[in-house]
Amino acid sequence: MNRLDRPSPILEELAELYANSQSGRTGFTSRDFQYDFRKLIEGASCASGERYMNARADIVLAEQQGALQIERHRRDANLWRKVRVTSGHEERLFVLIGRASPTAERETWATLFEQASEWPVPPEHAWAWHEFCSLRVRNARAGIGWKPFRRSQRRRAAFQLEVAAKLLGWKNPSLVRTASVQLTGSSKFLERCASTMQSLLALASGGRVRSFADLHVDHNPAAVRFHGPVRVCLRGQLIDYAHHIGESALSESDLFVAESIQFLAPRCVTVENATKFHELCRLQCGDIFVHTSYPNKATVEFLRRLPLELPLFHFGDTDPWGFDVLRTLRHTVGRPVEPLHMMYRPKTCSNPLGHRARRKLKRLLWDPELADVREQLLQMEREGVEGDYEQESLLVTNPRFPYVAEAAQMID
Repeated sequence: MNRLDRPSPILEELAELYANSQSGRTGFTSRDFQYDFRKLIEGASCASGERYMNARADIVLAEQQGALQIERHRRDANLWRKVRVTSGHEERLFVLIGRASPTAERETWATLFEQASEWPVPPEHAWAWHEFCSLRVRNARAGIGWKPFRRSQRRRAAFQLEVAAKLLGWKNPSLVRTASVQLTGSSKFLERCASTMQSLLALASGGRVRSFADLHVDHNPAAVRFHGPVRVCLRGQLIDYAHHIGESALSESDLFVAESIQFLAPRCVTVENATKFHELCRLQCGDIFVHTSYPNKATVEFLRRLPLELPLFHFGDTDPWGFDVLRTLRHTVGRPVEPLHMMYRPKTCSNPLGHRARRKLKRLLWDPELADVREQLLQMEREGVEGDYEQESLLVTNPRFPYVAEAAQMID
């Protein structure tokens, strides 16, 4: 049996639906996979014209090849009700479109873990590694338990698994980028896959290694970037940042050992955009400005040390991610954070909200952390476009809070 010599949207759609069904995912089901024919051709964009005729021809050919079964209307054979794919059809269907079947993919995953179980790891992790791999062999054949991997990314998973085995044997205290380039050839690989790799290490070591830090592999020290009248007592020495003209920084390690921090300002404003942060610093208005998007540990600690009576504001973009930063700050800092100039601003010729933005916006709409800005989120949803969301569109022309002259708040 040979594959088709051309693409078949209808068969590719059917194969994808089957692969994501219980039959395709696990190979075990009490019922055959079946799908409404009308929904199938609509999903494959083959509901009319030449594409419809080709789709019907492909379905007939697949039935003749033993790759599926057509459920026809009992009084009119030309009327098709459903298309059925049984376990006996699976291999032939996927051969037709030139794709590995779900059963073959599960077996390939199982083979990967069988091979990995023989890879060398330090003696103290050998038993846990072998148990982990043996469990994953069984899970792969049953089509369950993929995390922290993605089922669709087996080659990436194989590389991550190989790196995990090497990491368990890593004996050199180092920063994460040094370890990453030594083990993978890329200085950023471990940072990009940090969550996956640390979950994998915990599983493969039986819980003995839960993070890079347990292997003495550390991230570059984080720092909070700020401007304004702040005094820090560090190892008995008082450091006064009040007269610094531009940006200052305080490392995470220094921040956590500081004996005291004084905030000598009427308010603190976190600023998402770097350009806007530096423009506000130039005002020399006596407020504390902190540059942050999603905050690192140093920034969170700095903001947690603010006196509760000191007002805290966030000046961010007004796209879904800008509001998500506001939500994150409120959640991690654990105190009120008021939005500053975070109003949805309509703008002609704005780009439509993409799929990811709409999905993010939908989650934010019902988050209790953002109840006070829900009307802005609803307006964004109603408009369906990004609007004038960037902070750069607001002119910082007033040294007095809230920094933006009323007559020139926006530019086109």
